[in-house]
Amino acid sequence: MKPRACLEIALICLVFLNGFAQADENAVAKYSDYLPEQLLALSEDERRDSVPMMFSGAANLAISPAGNLIMQANLNSLMYPGFADYEGAKRAFQADMGEEPTGKLTVWQIHTLGYRASRLNMTGVSFFPFDFGGILGENWAIVEGTVEMIDEKIGYPINHAKIDCSRAEGTCKYRMIVMELPDEKSWSQTYQVGDLTDETYRITRWEGQLIDAVSMNSSACRTNQLSFNFETQEFFEIARNKTAGDCETILGTTLPRLEKPRVSRIVDGREIISAEFNAIFDETFAFLSSSFRNRVKALRARADDK
Repeated sequence: MKPRACLEIALICLVFLNGFAQADENAVAKYSDYLPEQLLALSEDERRDSVPMMFSGAANLAISPAGNLIMQANLNSLMYPGFADYEGAKRAFQADMGEEPTGKLTVWQIHTLGYRASRLNMTGVSFFPFDFGGILGENWAIVEGTVEMIDEKIGYPINHAKIDCSRAEGTCKYRMIVMELPDEKSWSQTYQVGDLTDETYRITRWEGQLIDAVSMNSSACRTNQLSFNFETQEFFEIARNKTAGDCETILGTTLPRLEKPRVSRIVDGREIISAEFNAIFDETFAFLSSSFRNRVKALRARADDK
């Protein structure tokens, strides 16, 4: 199966997953306030068929021999006194969540505690090269950088694309590697890296500093064109509708028609990638205990006054 078709199948799967997500949201709302013992008192059939897996995991953690130790360690990592004052730490954590400080953690609170503690380990990485630009020879050309969409948010902002063009072969080989950042709905708080695109384009124009090429993938719902200007260092990819209306896919679902061409450009991605990691750092700082954050802010204020 061709890469572009794989990408479209991924988009189709998202359509199906939206329905499941709604069902999951209803289940989360129904069971989020259960205490671990209340959840485990439900029938086995209900727990298997209705209870979100994250809540079952939270309940099983709470009753496990190491449950309290793990939750104490998680509280400590978030700057609550998990080991020194476990009961007080739980109440402070609940208060920071804007919930009643009962000292008895619900399955939602246990899950959130684990998520926030694991999120602290999401450090910035330098996996992707920051090389950007295009080099044009007599019979070859190379373009590389980070792909961003104009007027839209790309699904994988941390990416690196490299396009190798051969005048003799009349083709451009397009490859994109992406890093997927996890969120609260992810199975684990780890980075996922892999190929998103590995595709061949047919060169339609090679004149002076200009190269245009079109995708050779004939099964896609979109037609994609590359347009490179090496003199101005401007490198674009344009996606257009391949059908007059909505496109029926091989899986029997429908991709909606683009209202206008979807334009992407290849740019220097340092600021884009840094912004993604900074957003995680800002998020994790907000997960720390409010008393710790207030002390940090006070230190910063004193430093700014000097």
